[in-house]
Amino acid sequence: MKWDYTCKDCGVNTKKGKINFYGVTEELWGKYGVGKGMLCLECFKKRLGREFVREDFIPCFLNYFVNPVVRDIIKPTEEEVNCLFHKLRKY
Repeated sequence: MKWDYTCKDCGVNTKKGKINFYGVTEELWGKYGVGKGMLCLECFKKRLGREFVREDFIPCFLNYFVNPVVRDIIKPTEEEVNCLFHKLRKY
């Protein structure tokens, strides 16, 4: 099965660049997301109707290391980064 990386709202290819790979809480995605589809970060924020806050995002590799916009929002502490590395090493 080929995955569709097109934002369902604006049509941008979310696979290009790093800012459109992110993980939000299941609660937020369930309320504002598009199921198994994709939304660029900007379109998700529009659906949310407010600025992002730290609590919107889950602790994951994408948010801590890949997406500079999300990393700037959540500002993970050294302890949080170390905890995530420890969890990743288990797998």
